[in-house]
Amino acid sequence: MFKVPEIQLNAYGKPARILYLAPYAPDAPDFSQKPYTGNGGYPQYHYNIYKAIQDIGYDVVSSSKPYSVQFAKGNVDYVFSLMNRFQMAKPEIFISSYCEFIQVPYLGAPPNIRAIAEDKLLTKLVFRSLGLNMPEGMGLSKEREIPAEAPFPGPYFVKKRFGAASGGIREDSICGTWEAVASCAKRLMEKGHEVLVEQYCEGIDVTVPVLGGEEPVILGFVQPKSDKPGNIITEDLKLHDHLGYQLVSVHDLEQDIIADVRKVWAAPGPLDYFRIDYRIDFEKGERRILEMNICCHLGKSGSICLAAAQHGYTQADILKYILDYSMRRQKGLQQYGTWLI
Repeated sequence: MFKVPEIQLNAYGKPARILYLAPYAPDAPDFSQKPYTGNGGYPQYHYNIYKAIQDIGYDVVSSSKPYSVQFAKGNVDYVFSLMNRFQMAKPEIFISSYCEFIQVPYLGAPPNIRAIAEDKLLTKLVFRSLGLNMPEGMGLSKEREIPAEAPFPGPYFVKKRFGAASGGIREDSICGTWEAVASCAKRLMEKGHEVLVEQYCEGIDVTVPVLGGEEPVILGFVQPKSDKPGNIITEDLKLHDHLGYQLVSVHDLEQDIIADVRKVWAAPGPLDYFRIDYRIDFEKGERRILEMNICCHLGKSGSICLAAAQHGYTQADILKYILDYSMRRQKGLQQYGTWLI
């Protein structure tokens, strides 16, 4: 499927120096795992990725502070950021934008493409323009009143317009009436969130992990397990009671999904790695794309590593490949070799 590369060397012939950023990344002088603070398994996950990048041979410095990216210029060769959530509005593009400013290569995708992926309404509009199957949807916010009449037929699904880890999704996110939509949306808006309302899709969730390359590398098809109504993935299930993933056959839809991935790759790409999340009704043979995720979960128990393992690849292999591809993709960015850290 792909050849596992050696680690990238910098201009001095040494392993590239990487600044690792994540909300629970280790901090100097004690580079140990952060204590659990109730945020699912993120402390252990962020620490494990830090160790995994070290173990494959890279020179890694680490910080849990997003402003540490200011010190990347001249000090490191690359920024590996899982800083998808921190205390600012719409934080997802902060690191990539700053890295573009200081011209240091970084994980993921250009800021404008990352913004499209993080805004689930924009994702819907862009993907529809590519001819991809998306459920009907609209955005809601406290700046404007919720329409009195439903703009499209139900049933409905209500979630955050921006968010990760199924944040804010509960069993009552499935709404049979527009009145139920209004109630669920108000709950989220009262907490300061913008809302996406879309047509609820019958079926199961199937995620498609993809690596970058000359052509996108589709690793397989994975189902996140659920015991919730409609097989949905709620916030508590995602963070605290995860049932895991399993490989799944998509039967006659495989070639259609491959075509979808190639359309995405041809427009917003290239991307270092990503997932496209579907709802698939196998009885009707229908697929609907829900969203795209960039810089998503790379843990050993996650969908990417599970899909890769069926081809004989380890987490270390995946990290080596992503880092190698990402650094080569960004060779045009000016490099700085002075290490001050």
